[in-house]
Amino acid sequence: MSIDGDGTRVLVLSTGPGGRMAGLLGVLDGAGYRVEVRDHSDATGRLPIEAMEYDVVLLEPRSLARQPVPAADLADVEVGRLRIDSRRRTVLVDNVPVRMSAREFTLLHHLAAHPDVVFSRDSLLRSVWGSAWRTEGSVTEYIRRLRIILEPTGLGECIVTRKGFGYSFDPDAAR
Repeated sequence: MSIDGDGTRVLVLSTGPGGRMAGLLGVLDGAGYRVEVRDHSDATGRLPIEAMEYDVVLLEPRSLARQPVPAADLADVEVGRLRIDSRRRTVLVDNVPVRMSAREFTLLHHLAAHPDVVFSRDSLLRSVWGSAWRTEGSVTEYIRRLRIILEPTGLGECIVTRKGFGYSFDPDAAR
C-alpha cells in the first residue's frame, strides 16, 4: 500500500521532545505531505487559531485523566458586558445576574477566559468535565443551553460554532 500526500499541509501539535509520533512523521514526510511540527504543551488542549490554515491537524495524544481546574483557582473574567465572578460563582450581564447550572458556568468561564480560541469538543470534555467519559453530544447540548440562557441578554451570539473544529467565544459579540 502506498500513501501519496500530494503536498497536503499537515500540522502536528507535539507535547514535547521525543514525542510518540516520530514514526508517523517519517511516513508522512516520506509520502509527500508537508508536515510542520509545533510545540503544544498547553494542558487545556486548546488548538491554536493557525490550525485552521492546515488541511490536517494531528494532536499528540495525552492522558484523558486530567482534572478540571477547581473553582477556587479560576480567575474572574470580564469581557464587554459580561462579568464572571469565579469566587461567587456568578455571571452578570450589564450587572444583572444570569442564572445557570454549575456545569454551564464552568463551560462559559472556560470559553470566555480564552476569547477567540477554538476548542474541540474533546478538549472541552477534558477541560470542563475532567474526562472524556461523556459523549461529544454532551458538549453540544451544553453549548445549546448556554446560548438559550444568554439570548435574552443579547449575548447568545458570543458562543460561536467553528464548523469542523469546535467552539469559541467571540469577545466582540459581548460588547
